[in-house]
Amino acid sequence: MLWQLQDFKGIVSAALDIRGGKTTILTGVNSSGKSSTIQSLLLIAQSLYNDGSIVLNGPLVRLGDAHDLVREGANSGNTQFSLGFDPTSHDGGSQDDVRIDYELVATEDRSSLRARQVTVNSAEHGELPLVMARQNSRGSDVELAMHATRHLGQRDALHLKSLLGSEKLQLRTYVILQGFRPVAVVQLLDPDVLERRYESTLTALFADGGRQKSARVTTGPFSQYVREFVHLLREAALEDESLRPLAENFRQIRAGNAYSFERVWETFDAAVQARAISAAAAQRKQRAYAFLPIRGSVWRFGTTIGLLEGQLELKLGATYEVLCAVSDVLDRLAQRVQYLGPLRDEPRVVWNHWNELARGLPVGTRGEYSAAVLSRSGNNPVQYRPPEGTRTGGLLSTAVNEWLTYLEIGENVAARSRGKLGVGFDLRLGGSVRDLTSVGVGVSQALPLLVGLLSAPHDSIFIVEQPELHLHPAVQARLADFLLLARPDVALVIETHSEAFITRVRRRAAEGTIGIEDVDITFVEPRENGSEARTLQLSEFGDLSEWPTGFLSSAEEDVRAILKMNIQRSSGSATNG
Repeated sequence: MLWQLQDFKGIVSAALDIRGGKTTILTGVNSSGKSSTIQSLLLIAQSLYNDGSIVLNGPLVRLGDAHDLVREGANSGNTQFSLGFDPTSHDGGSQDDVRIDYELVATEDRSSLRARQVTVNSAEHGELPLVMARQNSRGSDVELAMHATRHLGQRDALHLKSLLGSEKLQLRTYVILQGFRPVAVVQLLDPDVLERRYESTLTALFADGGRQKSARVTTGPFSQYVREFVHLLREAALEDESLRPLAENFRQIRAGNAYSFERVWETFDAAVQARAISAAAAQRKQRAYAFLPIRGSVWRFGTTIGLLEGQLELKLGATYEVLCAVSDVLDRLAQRVQYLGPLRDEPRVVWNHWNELARGLPVGTRGEYSAAVLSRSGNNPVQYRPPEGTRTGGLLSTAVNEWLTYLEIGENVAARSRGKLGVGFDLRLGGSVRDLTSVGVGVSQALPLLVGLLSAPHDSIFIVEQPELHLHPAVQARLADFLLLARPDVALVIETHSEAFITRVRRRAAEGTIGIEDVDITFVEPRENGSEARTLQLSEFGDLSEWPTGFLSSAEEDVRAILKMNIQRSSGSATNG
């Protein structure tokens, strides 16, 4: 799965491969670019946590004003990003078979974003993209589409401008979005046209061999449309008492036995059948649109696909299938994201009790719930790789202590309830038990990272900013081992300024401990119009494809200068001698 940014504040372009097991390290001399990359990824997760609204300030991100997101020098006031994925792969894959481009604009109050245009390209369906846009949409139709989907809550409607891989148009057809995610397609119809279409299609469907013909009429099952017909007939009977005897004949079908329909239907003559179909069509006319939910998105509302919806799905073809894939990928992406921020809480004697957290915040953005997580879940089994490198399973508390020992910042840690005050960490160090206020700050910075990653669900995307803060360079290097090795089933996105961290990654690549195809090092550096992010290729020898300006630390430059000066002095002494 590829994630790419354009016109986002502080960054010109960036691409992340966030499939399972991939580690992306963001480094460089410009923190705003790295932060923008991470914050944009968190934004999509937050949009699903907030019922689909793209809120800029929430539990995962706090981005301030929408206008501040747009990169200086951008050609428009829009924020743009792209997502590429392989629709056949459960984890999103690493191929860009489907690419979805979003163009976002600020809402009037500038507290959130909304889609202005969404374009979907598919390698399988050629050069004709699927385009959804706000431009040139009939205002009255937008209002009708929004009214038809009012049960969905927070949402937006974009006009379907073109189908995927086809020049055919579907007039008055709108894709309903919740944030970034497509959740339904609504096609508005003239009531009289709808009535005639429903009546003629239903007549063909109920004719001899109708069950076989249904595959040509629409994509849905015959029994599903029978239930819709019976339901409409019952509604019509509530308004017209003369239809009640006819509707009562189908009581059993309303209870779910659609297969008895043909037996009952054949007892009526053609005139009665025509009257029943006409009554159902007149009732369906009162809802002058087809509402087609995207699979896996709004089915929870109990929506049943009707006859016209089935026809719409058939006409949309590949467009509908790709919309379903996009919805599914975005949902899985948001479900996978776990996040730990750069500023973690200072050492405490007592930490917060467990709280009902937003998804994606297992230990809190500052690690404030890490003691509570360990207290509550310490005896839960987890799959992890211990420091010696053999894949194993064990208790969360065991995993935390094994890696804590490897980092050499403690020998054993336990979470203990302090009653109403909260939960405390008891750390064994040098043979004695202490609380975190009596040891180095680095322990309180590292523990949330250990607990958070080791307790993360399988196939998560674990994002952490500046894990090295307040840690000695030697510990930073060992921390790189933890992040690279402990959870090979998790995708990692790491923002770091630590040269010790990068050097340890290079060493493990040279030793063959990690596969170079599983690590991307993305360097972010300032440019005139923002920042540029580029991937540095890591070789099997631990070398990088290039050494950008500012990548080497001043300490290494100082060592070089010292060596150079000593060589010059040595040469001068030899000459003088």
